[in-house]
Amino acid sequence: MKKFLVIAAFILAALFIVDTFVLKQKGLINQIEQADKYEKLENPDQLPYGIEAENLAPEFTLTDLNGNTVSLQDYQGKKVLLNFWASWCPPCKAEMPYMQKLYEQYQDDGFEILAVNITTTEKKPGDASEFVEANQLTFPIPMDEKGTVSAEYEIMAYPTSFFIDSDGVIRSKVIGGMTEEYIEKEIAKLP
Repeated sequence: MKKFLVIAAFILAALFIVDTFVLKQKGLINQIEQADKYEKLENPDQLPYGIEAENLAPEFTLTDLNGNTVSLQDYQGKKVLLNFWASWCPPCKAEMPYMQKLYEQYQDDGFEILAVNITTTEKKPGDASEFVEANQLTFPIPMDEKGTVSAEYEIMAYPTSFFIDSDGVIRSKVIGGMTEEYIEKEIAKLP
């Protein structure tokens, strides 16, 4: 058994040396380090609009809970977490405190959250505002009262989130609830 462990350790060490010194830039270590941040894309304005990664996020304009007009275009130059949610949704309820904490932590670094409430799914008209007030959420809450934006983004499950870089390019899409660690990791990866 000891012989096997020594041989396995020797093989791993040899692979590490080959990867680090022989393969250099193509090595596994370098690929892992690069995965820590999305590359800034050249000519992002020439990308197609769509809801997949490396597409420009489709533009929309909605009214928030305070009656203000909110457009995705207003956040150009900022990193954006675009989240679609409903007040009755358990995973939505679970991730909102993490989102608020990270919003407060990273807002001064050019990070924004747009938490689009899919109002057509709410049981009562005031449910979303009650939820926002009870959880002391301070990020913008656009109200998708007709379901047009959620339809354009093809929202089939709640919550669904899009991480959008400062050029308006979708970098990742998450269906379902997120942990605080996951959200923070994605924020850090956005250029």
